Amino acid sequence: MIMGPPVPRDFLEQNRPIIPEHLIGQLWTPSVGIRLQGGLDVENAREAPKTPAKEEADIGIHATVVTPLPEEIADQISRLQLHDERPQLEPPKEELSKSTALLPDNSNKTLLLLSPLSYMHVFSRKWVPKRYLASIVERPQRLNASAVGIGAAITLAGADAYLLESSAETVNLEECPHVMKVHGKNWPNRLKSLCRSASDKLNENKLEVPDDWNSGDIYLSEGTVSALEGVIGAVQSAVDRVFDNGPGSVKRCFVSIRPPGHHSHPCTPSGFCLINNVHVGIQYAAAKYGLTHAIILDFDLHHGDGSQDICWKLSGLEEHDEDFYRNEESSQHEAAEPERVKSMQGPKIGYFSLHDINSFPTEVGYATAEHIKNASTCVIAHDLCIWNVHMEPYSTPEEFDELYMTRYSELFRRAKQFLSAARDSAQIIDGNKTFKAGVFLSAGFDGSEFEDKGMQRHGVHVPTSFYSRFSHDAVALANTFCDGRVISLLEGGYSDAAIASGVMSHLLGLQGHEWIDEYAAPDVVRQLEKGCKPRWAAPKTAQANDNWIVRAIKLGRSFGPANVFATSSPPSSATSTPKNQQLGSIVSGTPAGRMILRDRRNTPVYSHTQRAPGSTTKSSSPLVGRKSQNAVDQSCLTDQSEQMPAVPKHRLAQKEDGTWAIIQQMDHLSA
Repeated sequence: MIMGPPVPRDFLEQNRPIIPEHLIGQLWTPSVGIRLQGGLDVENAREAPKTPAKEEADIGIHATVVTPLPEEIADQISRLQLHDERPQLEPPKEELSKSTALLPDNSNKTLLLLSPLSYMHVFSRKWVPKRYLASIVERPQRLNASAVGIGAAITLAGADAYLLESSAETVNLEECPHVMKVHGKNWPNRLKSLCRSASDKLNENKLEVPDDWNSGDIYLSEGTVSALEGVIGAVQSAVDRVFDNGPGSVKRCFVSIRPPGHHSHPCTPSGFCLINNVHVGIQYAAAKYGLTHAIILDFDLHHGDGSQDICWKLSGLEEHDEDFYRNEESSQHEAAEPERVKSMQGPKIGYFSLHDINSFPTEVGYATAEHIKNASTCVIAHDLCIWNVHMEPYSTPEEFDELYMTRYSELFRRAKQFLSAARDSAQIIDGNKTFKAGVFLSAGFDGSEFEDKGMQRHGVHVPTSFYSRFSHDAVALANTFCDGRVISLLEGGYSDAAIASGVMSHLLGLQGHEWIDEYAAPDVVRQLEKGCKPRWAAPKTAQANDNWIVRAIKLGRSFGPANVFATSSPPSSATSTPKNQQLGSIVSGTPAGRMILRDRRNTPVYSHTQRAPGSTTKSSSPLVGRKSQNAVDQSCLTDQSEQMPAVPKHRLAQKEDGTWAIIQQMDHLSA
């Protein structure tokens, strides 16, 4: 696992997406990027044709990666990035118009934004038993599965349908006004302080989180701050690319990030979430681009209680003083009677969620009457719209179609009602209506038919095709009210099979690509899942390598930072467990009577038996070859130890001159 202080600049340079040689085109953006070429065979890299520069704007996807540069030039670029200084160049108008004309039209493409800094948030309690390590499902390797899903979507829809970029942007949590708008001034400070002290506590075999936090779901490390600041930087980059109407902008963007955010309340972490990513993005869009209305469409298996709570807090309808976010716990008991806030500046936000009412945070043993009420609220009034729909079981594809049309689509009907009323009542200033909206998706894939049974222990799920269908409908809604602006942020999804297949379906839906059920046939998803594993190897025969699934896996694996797919082992649990009494519930499980989001019930990760009852589990797809009926697929019994992050043998520290050096050998952490 990664231990040490916030990531240095050279880590970012070394952990941009690794692109196969045959996909490398010419430099074309100010941020030292490369263009990927479409329609090329992965296996014939050296024989791939070179595309003329004049045709570069018409094909391929764009990935921001660093190529070798002379040291002095690299230093100049580094200084510009660190200080956010850019040369003020004013080219002649003729040259400007000529260069603008050369920029590609990306309005019909979907931007895929990666966040290498998200790998920095790691579980670092090296003293817990291996059985406990195996239960940690919110792990860096989730991004590997997302990358394979991205590779699959690109392979199926074509490279000219997407742009791929890697974000190295960061923000300071303690100074970011959009974070403080959502979480107040004190929460970012407290969070960073806890992360800074995490290393010392962990080295002393102590919990790094406060006693009143749910330590089964929440963990911290020194790298957590870098991950969070990188996540917010990536979210802001997505907003810039979607809401800036300049040349080269996009209409749709999917951001592959972690940790997730929709369970995060203003000052309370929950369900793996520390910062509410989607709300921070909305506030940034409002401050920089004049966003007046936003809707959040949340299709995670679990209710986004934090996102809904923040909608209420920002609506101005609750009684609290303006310093409410200073201390959410103590402010509930203020002696002075707070004044009712009639209105608050900022965008009007609607929250629309499809979730399982029996899962976290409304699970038996954890839920309260307040939790259940919140997850069932449906209201549209006072410029606020909150609408919750509960998932239901189904037996056949026809039954699911009926569910989708009669119940699940209600989210879109209510969102349309909310936006229609806002647009019709908007003021007209200088001949223009003061209405600017955006669609934000909280994209969780833990409701997938291929998710782990332990995560879906209540027996409700959706077919993989749902993600394509829902995304397509979200784009249609955005086309009507938001000039097509859609930003999707990764939330849940914890098995490789669910994430890879779900992301593939989601991205095809965003791009309007026709869905074919064979894309998610069990044999197909099984191969995609294998491609997420460290020990995956490409087939030896040319015919097998020509399979689109193999090409998709190779492409997806090439997008990850260096060595993230390398075989790794979990930290050794040979060290003695501390005698501290507070660790009893950690090592043995969860506190009595409480259920946490990550509770897996020791079930296998891969479970294709969760397809709709009555549907076949055998593939009739011509896309994959059939196996012998006697063959046993050992990959279905996933070894969780392969999914834990690698453990470096050293720790880094920053010197006074700004350079980084190894200060401590940590061989004892190697397994």
